[in-house]
Order: sequence, then structure tokens, then C-alpha cells
Amino acid sequence: MSIPMYKKIQQDLFNMIASGQLREGDRIPSQSELVEQYYVSAITAKNALNSLADRGLITRIRGKGSFVSKSPYSISRTDSNDRPISIGAIFPSASSLIDQTYMMYLNELCQKNNYRLYSCCSQENVRTEKELLNQYIKSGVQGTILFPVVTEMNSPMISRLIRGCGTTAPYPLVFIDRYLETTGGSYIISDNRQGSRLAADYLLNAVGEQIAILHFPLCNSTVTERYDSFREAFANARLHFTPKNDCMIDDLRLLDKSNENRIEYIMASILQHLRKYSQLRGFFCANAEIAQIAYYAVIQMKRTPGVDFEIVSFDPPYLPGVHFIQQDYRTMVQNAIDLLITQIRGDFTVVHTRIPTSFIYMDAQPTHTQSLRYLIKGPNQIY
Repeated sequence: MSIPMYKKIQQDLFNMIASGQLREGDRIPSQSELVEQYYVSAITAKNALNSLADRGLITRIRGKGSFVSKSPYSISRTDSNDRPISIGAIFPSASSLIDQTYMMYLNELCQKNNYRLYSCCSQENVRTEKELLNQYIKSGVQGTILFPVVTEMNSPMISRLIRGCGTTAPYPLVFIDRYLETTGGSYIISDNRQGSRLAADYLLNAVGEQIAILHFPLCNSTVTERYDSFREAFANARLHFTPKNDCMIDDLRLLDKSNENRIEYIMASILQHLRKYSQLRGFFCANAEIAQIAYYAVIQMKRTPGVDFEIVSFDPPYLPGVHFIQQDYRTMVQNAIDLLITQIRGDFTVVHTRIPTSFIYMDAQPTHTQSLRYLIKGPNQIY
């Protein structure tokens, strides 16, 4: 069922404010501009703007326009009983660098705002994830930020929590990093498509079509979006995407990071692809773990990353000559916390926010200055 157009306009503007595209004091599109952009009536555009104004997100000034008045999440840090708001977080792993980064920012920002944080790991197990969610709800945790299990495509339980069931109200829940397509709900993720385009454009310009994407099976939204966008870059360049350009490491058992043969199998898959398509001159690795293994596979084939073979990784593998797409984890966590608090306050407007990524260029032999510059500036485009 399609949503009313005024709600779509409202959601689009809300997302622009939430993602930082529109900041406090910025002018937003006028009623007449929205009419022209969305092909709607004046009353539809007016209803969308009035809805945002009623929530205190924008200020409408007669004769001047509408302006962002505040962050969409300027709210109290305690509940109606003046107790600290409790937030749950469930992440797949305690050992993953990505999960550790998320947790670092969650701890920092919850402590800063006096929110009580409860965090657990699902160990990439759907049953454990379900048990943790039930435990949070029974314990009175008011809302949860969920980084769903990697192979999870659908969850009736999560769907019921998001939508409510019968007389049961929806439970505040926000997906982070990836989302479940069939359950609905709000999410805060990186703009995987934009990041993949940055990688593909760089590789196509650097070495042409002799490149391949290295990825695990398309079993979640993150990998699928990165893969689809990489293929689209070929179509946009009017190039054929062939088996040479696609190296899928296709054993789902490898998603279990406790598998002792994991690294050896990934290495063998990459070497097999390199030997079969010896003309390849570049890789786009869908995550940093694959990039780290690909780096040594390329060296084993007597190539030098950053010199005669280009590698771009989604996330930093911290290896010389391996460029990467940098995600803005802090902004994602801040948006996820703030959106969850909004739901706890009773506003379950569905929000889909994609945070832009950056391309980081790394020299084959990085200098001390370059390393310092990256550490100081963080996720900017560095050349």
C-alpha cells in the first residue's frame, strides 16, 4: 500500500534534516517548489510542511519561507518518571573491528546524554538475537538499536515488534548498518550504493574494465547494495559485466568467523579467480576482511598493490596501496540513538537515512605525514 504524498514529502525532508543535508537555519524547499518537484497540489505540500512545523522541526516565516529550527531529536533525556532512558543494543560480534567501533560511539554518546545502555552480541545467531530482544523487552529496556544477523532476511518476530500486534503498541527499534527488507521499520545505514560507485568509478578510470568485485553471498542488504551498485557502474559506462568481474566467495559457512579454515578458503577462492583471469588489474573488496586477504593473494601472484594492481576496500584494511571507502560510524550511531529516542517518545514515523561515505586514497608506500593526516582529519577524501 502506497503512503500519502504529503507523508512521503514529510519523510524526505525529515531524512534530509536527520542526515545533516539540511542543518539548523537552512531554508527548505518552499510550498511552490515542492508542488513542482513532487507534482502534487498546493494543499498536499502545505500539509507536509505544517506537519514538520507542528513537530517543531521547521519554522515557517510568512514572506520568507520555511527554515530548519532544530535537530529532529532535541528531546528530554529522561522518561516521564524522570528516570534515565534505557537503550538496548545488539551487535553480531564483540571481536569485529566494525562492531567495536559502533559500540565505542554508542558508549560515548549514551554516557554524554545520560542514557542507560545495555549491549549484547548475537554471535551471528538468529535464535540468540531473538532471545536477547525478548530479554530486553521483559527487562523494561525502552528501545533497541539492532545490527541484524548477517544471513537474516526475514523475522516475523521483529516485524511484529515494529508494527505492533493487536492491542500491543509498536516497540521502538532502529536498524543500524543493515536492515531486513521484509519487516519494514526505520534504519540508519551508510550509503552503500554511493560508496560502491566511488570505488567502481576510481577503478574504471584507473585500469578500465579489468576489475572484479570480491564478495560473500548476497544474503543481506549491505552486500547486495554494494554489489548492485558496482554492476550498475559497468552499465553506466556501457561495459559488459562478465564472470571475470564477479568473484563470489560462495560458502555460507565462511560467514561463521570461528571457522578455522575461513582464511585459507577465502585466499584459495581469490587465487583461483586471479589465475583464471590473469588479465585482471584491480579488485573492489566488499569488506575489509576480504581486502586484507586479497592484498596477500595479489602479492603471491607477483603483483604490487597500488603499483601494478589496484585494490579498493569498503572500510579500511590499513595496508599500503589499498584505498578504501570510509564510513561515518559516529554520525550513524548519533542518528540511530536520536531516532530511537524519538520512537520512545511515541513518534514511529518510518525513517530511512543513508549517511554519505568518503573515498580515501592510500599511497603504495605511505609516508608518516599521510598517516598523520588521515588520523587527524578522519573520513575525508585524501589525495
